[in-house]
Amino acid sequence: MKYKPHLPQRWSNDLAYLFGLLIGDGSMPKTKSKRPNGKYQERYHIYFISASRDFIDSIYNPLFTSLFGLVPWTEIRITKGVKLYISRIESKEVYEFLQKKGFTIGRKARIATVPKMPMKYHIYFLAGLFDTDGGKKGSGFGLCTASEFLALFCMEQFKKHNIPFHSCPWKYRDYIYQQVYTKKGDMWKVLKTFPIKHLDKIAFIESNSPQ
Repeated sequence: MKYKPHLPQRWSNDLAYLFGLLIGDGSMPKTKSKRPNGKYQERYHIYFISASRDFIDSIYNPLFTSLFGLVPWTEIRITKGVKLYISRIESKEVYEFLQKKGFTIGRKARIATVPKMPMKYHIYFLAGLFDTDGGKKGSGFGLCTASEFLALFCMEQFKKHNIPFHSCPWKYRDYIYQQVYTKKGDMWKVLKTFPIKHLDKIAFIESNSPQ
């Protein structure tokens, strides 16, 4: 049975945050499948992967449903002993909507960019990135990304909101990754500025911030 999604007419806090989540830990691959008649058809899968089932159940899936009126389903994958939860759904309409809004299709890690949206939504987009690619960096909190564009965007947001930060590249498998982070004493400013929702990341920042 096919369900018709409803597509947001304009940018919102929730849509910008969802984009941050998907660009961080999402995927919209270009794939095809073979039909019984031997012909191939395009597939329109939208995946979101997390090590936290609670985050998918309480944040990602309800957000996706509220925006598009479709309910993703969740699968479990164990890779090298690590359990991951995959929220997935197939919808040509939503896939093409996200693509037109600026989502990077295919192998996006190194070329992902920030979709064009009103500047007032940038904090929500970066919150989505922090809730996926953000975490402990040294004694502080920040972002690690293979995309130089996303790293520059994070630095611009830190500058805009007067959050001291450091940036440094590191090489892994012949590719340069970018780290942008704020030290322990300034982590509370990240939590105050960006509406992070991941409980584990909120707990880490709060437990390491000055009382």
